[in-house]
Amino acid sequence: MLLNQGRIERFLLDSIQQHSDLQVERGVIAETFEYDDDMEEDPNGYPITVKLRTLSDEEANPPGLRINETNHSAATIGVSRGSLLPDDWNELITKSKAKQTKTEIVKAKYLIGCDGAHSWTRKQVNIPLEADIRRLGTVTHATGTILFIPRERSMVRLYVPVQTIESTAPGDGRFDRSRITLEMIKGRVQVIFAPYTFDFQICDWWTVYQIGQRIAPTFSKGNRVFLAGDAVHTHSPKVGLGMNMSMQDGFNIGWKVALVASGVAQPSILATYDAERHCLAEMLLDFDRHWSGLFTEGEGEGKTQNMIKVVELFEDFADGRKSFYGASELVWKFEDDEDPPAARNLIPGERFPPVKLRMQADGNLRWTTRLLESDGRFRVVILAGDMRTATQKNRLLTLTQRLSGSNDQNGAVLHRYVPIAGRFECAIDVMAIHSAPWTEVEYFDFPDTLRPFDPVRGWNYDKIWCDDACPWNRDCDGKGYERWGVDRMRGAMVVVRPDQYIGWVGELEEVIRMTCYLDGVLIRKAANDCQL
Repeated sequence: MLLNQGRIERFLLDSIQQHSDLQVERGVIAETFEYDDDMEEDPNGYPITVKLRTLSDEEANPPGLRINETNHSAATIGVSRGSLLPDDWNELITKSKAKQTKTEIVKAKYLIGCDGAHSWTRKQVNIPLEADIRRLGTVTHATGTILFIPRERSMVRLYVPVQTIESTAPGDGRFDRSRITLEMIKGRVQVIFAPYTFDFQICDWWTVYQIGQRIAPTFSKGNRVFLAGDAVHTHSPKVGLGMNMSMQDGFNIGWKVALVASGVAQPSILATYDAERHCLAEMLLDFDRHWSGLFTEGEGEGKTQNMIKVVELFEDFADGRKSFYGASELVWKFEDDEDPPAARNLIPGERFPPVKLRMQADGNLRWTTRLLESDGRFRVVILAGDMRTATQKNRLLTLTQRLSGSNDQNGAVLHRYVPIAGRFECAIDVMAIHSAPWTEVEYFDFPDTLRPFDPVRGWNYDKIWCDDACPWNRDCDGKGYERWGVDRMRGAMVVVRPDQYIGWVGELEEVIRMTCYLDGVLIRKAANDCQL
């Protein structure tokens, strides 16, 4: 429930009137202040002297704050320092001295100043207002905006806009970083911070950069030469995503080249690098244009609200939670006329949302980000649903038989594609996550495909997991199916790429459709050139 300030003020005024004989005076301004230090320790003394003056109706209600005499709430309208701009109060005092209006001298033991961020009372007693430099924030000025970010070892990083005239080489008008000095940067900060002071004893590091927002038309040459990071997209460092984007570029093309070069994946997937990363680079530059524009010269009014809007607009992108890859061989999107997907929130082309799960064998906890470790394999993640029911047990058994080829291995997914030499016999890994309570399902309730046995090492326990709450770990809340948008009874099936992006989503029965997806990505063994 929200109550606006005017209504709360009305409650207080009514209570004062009901329970005391005090009256709240409006339209009164303090003109002068005196403080007697010698009387400070005298409990009976009146060290404070304030000259007050009653304002005229015109002064008390400036344009935009006129009192509506017919409105009952008119009594709540009046002049306060919080309703005026920083310089308005001094101007009002100057004007009031030229008018013959009622004044009074008040002697007081105590004075409480509640007159806002630009407090006149605070200035009279010379108490500075110190900013909390240990929190990320901005300072806006007509000539630019400074962003300050707390760092390690009690340091603070400042992003300071440098005026064009200071950085332009004589004659050619080109940006010349050599003309910028540390003293020049400090001077700019002092101007923007005024009337507050700024200085430092140690500058650990500083540099000058020119904001250049550029992007290459393509990230590759014939799918043989690939460019990543600043080589193909440049932007200001203010958004703090340069290293993130560059590393993600390299990882995206890295696993694709590795699989293609080793003969595991189709060469056609290399073209998806440009398609996937180019659009994200454009999004990065769009974010940077919006964000950097808030730090250039111009009026400061409204900049804070604009910053909030920009942050909200690009929040998912900036936090790295979402990247939006389009349809390709590696990303099978749903068509508009198709039935609703089995997993509403598992979107092909986006990251697999992380959830903490319990291992069925022993109840130990593990994040899905650890389970889906990037080792070059594609993961078939079976969301098996409620394994307490006979229906789901039969659906899962049928699915695993089709995947492993228990009746006929010719063409089965787990035997269909070439291995990753020296590491894995299959480029496909399969795992199951069920939704039943952990204590009500046994490890041996699951098919053999999910319980591989090695004569030397024994059972493999890390293929069966449970989305159930753990009482001693709040991250494991048993809400994974809800986050994924999956029916806890029926489940779903997902193919996750080596980079933990979702490639395909479907029902447990859609093995043929999933195999068609994998056929477009991976290279089949020669013996398995057969019909599905």
